[in-house]
Amino acid sequence: MDLSGPQPLDVSRSPSSDSHTNVLAQRRLRKQPRGLPRLMAINALVCGVEIISSAAFTYIPPLLLKAGYTETVMTIILGVAPFLDMMTVPILAEWSDRCTSAIGRRRPFIMFLASVLLLSLILIPYSSVISSLFSIATPLRLHMIILAIGVILLDYSYQALFNPCESLLSDLMATAPEWEQTQGFTVYSASISLGCILGYLIVSVDWSSVGLLIGSQEQTAFTVIFILFLPCLFLTLVFANEKPFKRTKTTLSNPVEGEIRVGRDIGSEAPFLLGKSKGSISDEEITVLDLSSDSTTIVRDHPSDGGYESGSSETDETTPLTLSSSEMLKWRYHRFLHQINRLPKITLQRCINNVLRILLKIMKILIYLPYQVFKLPVGTWHKVTKAPAVLRRLFLAELFGWMGFMCHNMFFTDFVGQYMYGGQPDAQEHTKLAVLYDEGVRMGSWGLFLHSLTACMYAFFIQQHIVRLLGHRTVFIGGLLMFALTMAATIVSPTMPFLNVVTALSGIGFAALTSTPNMLVTLYNSDRQLYMWDNNNSADIQEEKGLGTDVAVLDIAYFLAQIILSIFMGPLVDLTGSALPYMVVSALTGVVAVYCSTRVVFTDQQLMQLRAGTF
Repeated sequence: MDLSGPQPLDVSRSPSSDSHTNVLAQRRLRKQPRGLPRLMAINALVCGVEIISSAAFTYIPPLLLKAGYTETVMTIILGVAPFLDMMTVPILAEWSDRCTSAIGRRRPFIMFLASVLLLSLILIPYSSVISSLFSIATPLRLHMIILAIGVILLDYSYQALFNPCESLLSDLMATAPEWEQTQGFTVYSASISLGCILGYLIVSVDWSSVGLLIGSQEQTAFTVIFILFLPCLFLTLVFANEKPFKRTKTTLSNPVEGEIRVGRDIGSEAPFLLGKSKGSISDEEITVLDLSSDSTTIVRDHPSDGGYESGSSETDETTPLTLSSSEMLKWRYHRFLHQINRLPKITLQRCINNVLRILLKIMKILIYLPYQVFKLPVGTWHKVTKAPAVLRRLFLAELFGWMGFMCHNMFFTDFVGQYMYGGQPDAQEHTKLAVLYDEGVRMGSWGLFLHSLTACMYAFFIQQHIVRLLGHRTVFIGGLLMFALTMAATIVSPTMPFLNVVTALSGIGFAALTSTPNMLVTLYNSDRQLYMWDNNNSADIQEEKGLGTDVAVLDIAYFLAQIILSIFMGPLVDLTGSALPYMVVSALTGVVAVYCSTRVVFTDQQLMQLRAGTF
């Protein structure tokens, strides 16, 4: 035998080791059941949010115009929520990362934003009913105010809800294998597309002919989406079984209030000591007894993993402890003092502290808000201009692409009602012009339904095959070109069937815009020093910022597109006196997006040309 050195222990051939490993693996799988039904349940809220956004924003522009708002004021109202989202969503995201609620980090924010969303679904369709309940001289003005508040709340809450929903799914998928991550985010994308399809289908139905009319057509549609949203919210809240986030605690020399420490530790002395009898606690341990429990239990302090496991079961944080008669007497004495001394503080002092803490946060927000309003344009410009060249080019393609799609999707029904059908949104109810406008809005909803259906079918069944044949660059540029051509055809559409056909084909561009940029950001992050050579200072390399910072640049393009449209589209429509500028701007921004997409880096060869200044 060779005794020249220590021999390694071979455990790879040990049957007991293999069986133990298999048992551990099976336990992990049981703790993380992420089958397709569970993924669909967790993403049900995303589907519900898209149902609301697709259906509500079909009616919101007509409702604002019918209430008496001009095109300029309407677009300004629609631009308030994106501006608020740009300021507050990053703050809410930071709060959710540090939330220590017993129901998890994301679900408290989901419940709050969902409550705001449900409130807006009541305010918007029933604003006239609510305003009539108040005996004031000008109920119409109150109706307009309530409607505007409801629109802003809906627009803000539905966009803000995506952040905790995406974070919830990312938490669940953090420890999953790559194929399961792909499945999870595919279900997420499918839920968004399904929500769009259902939302546009709801507003396309003539509810009076179905026999389910509740008030007006708008009130019926809002009631239906309100009811559909509730089970979607319930499924996500129930099946997304988050682990409560716990901060890592450091050892304190003094016991926490509400607990007593027994045992001995080197250099410290507990309030009282246990005896060294058989079965008692060792000399080196400090044991924390929970004084709020009816029995003697040891409190276990688990370090937080900061993550979430859907369906996982937690280890009990308390363990029963048997004490001697003298120690039991001491424990009962301390527990009695705890109940006497702490009960008034729990009911009075803690409530006061919570109220003061909430008021302090509100004051900070009110003080921080003007500063953030002033800082936002400067910070946005700084983020975009300081981004790497490859991201700046992708940002421009995203910006003009989203301007075209938002201008089309948000105002298409208004365009059909006014331009194609010749109706008037501010006409008296039940008059010919009002009936024509409502009919145009309903037919425009069918066009948007076909648009979403085409985007969903193309993305899941066709696009991946074209990518294999022609590549991502051709698919991206071709999709945006298809959108620009369909918008040009929309301007000269002679009939409604032709308009619905070209609107359906525009969904090809929407599928390209929502899939390709995310792939490109992943590509750029695969080698940040190569693709982002112009932003590779040592600090950035050490931090390895990765996807989060880069995705934020694309988010800015999304919000900024809405803000720009809200500023310029209203005055333009008022100036021309027609809804045609909506489609003209969609076509023009689509053409600019096509040009910008030709400047986006897709391959290493294009990257080398960019670095040489020839691309």
